[in-house]
Amino acid sequence: MNRSYLLVLLSVFVLFFLQLYAGEAPYTLPLSIVLVVLIVGATLLQLRRKPNR
Repeated sequence: MNRSYLLVLLSVFVLFFLQLYAGEAPYTLPLSIVLVVLIVGATLLQLRRKPNR
């Protein structure tokens, strides 16, 4: 498992628990947007890489 997969997995868990427990905290929306961009960016980066074969 490389860093991109680990980064996406961690970001998804953080986003899930943020939405579950943060409620109406003022940092919830900006942090959620950053996490979604991070998830999409890391996924696209992983899809662009060629397999080492």
